Amino acid sequence: MEIIGNRHFSIGVPIKSDPEFKAMLFAAGITHIDGNKSIDYIYKRNREDYLAAFDDDVRCPAGSAKELTLHIGEMADSYSRKLSAGRFKPKPTSGQAYAANVLIRMRSTFHGINQLVLGGLALEAESVIRQGLEQCAWALAVMKLDDIAHIDQISPTKSIPLLKAPFPGAGRIYGQLSDSAHASLSSQERFFDFHEGKISISIRDTENCREALIYSVILLDAYAHISESLLADMEHETDERMTRHKGHKYDLIERYRDLFTGLGHSIYGSWRGA
Repeated sequence: MEIIGNRHFSIGVPIKSDPEFKAMLFAAGITHIDGNKSIDYIYKRNREDYLAAFDDDVRCPAGSAKELTLHIGEMADSYSRKLSAGRFKPKPTSGQAYAANVLIRMRSTFHGINQLVLGGLALEAESVIRQGLEQCAWALAVMKLDDIAHIDQISPTKSIPLLKAPFPGAGRIYGQLSDSAHASLSSQERFFDFHEGKISISIRDTENCREALIYSVILLDAYAHISESLLADMEHETDERMTRHKGHKYDLIERYRDLFTGLGHSIYGSWRGA
């Protein structure tokens, strides 16, 4: 879903919609706000400008932060669909069923993160990423359990250390995300700009979301790893089961390396134990 509009109106449209469709909807919104009756007049008068504004080649060039954001969403959506389509092999544990429910529903978690990142809201995005990491850790913790009472006692936050086996820096990353969730001083420094004795505060800025994008890739790593573990115990009619070899490649940061500073690469390196 993409939100188009201006400060007077907002319209939700599928993000892959044709640019002309988006342009016509935008024209309809402008027509309504201006109190006009003819959409055709507004559209014909501004068609070229509106089409240019919704041209994906311009708005989402190859290698851009937006392209990476959308790719993360598509990857998460793919795992969610495969989990939804799968059938557990005989005698699954109760924990597997609960883990599958959490992982399938995380499709919405990634959608929310992407909307916040595209909206330039870094702290808010990182708070949701932290929640997603807890969900992944909890799914990993309960996957092999069968006793409902035991599953009910598993704490998402206390399950984070389980992620350290595949991702050695999980504890440190979770701590950094907690700083963002609690708006600690260290997490707020990137939003302040001091110039000639004056201070300005950035609220919505996609540049401030580069770090959030790193954490979003990290969440995708965890989500893919745990989803693949669960998919290994599932059957698919078309034999679409994902193996580790054919699954997540953990190479997004390298593929989009020019988007990130040395600090960004350091954050991801600590997650992978580099």
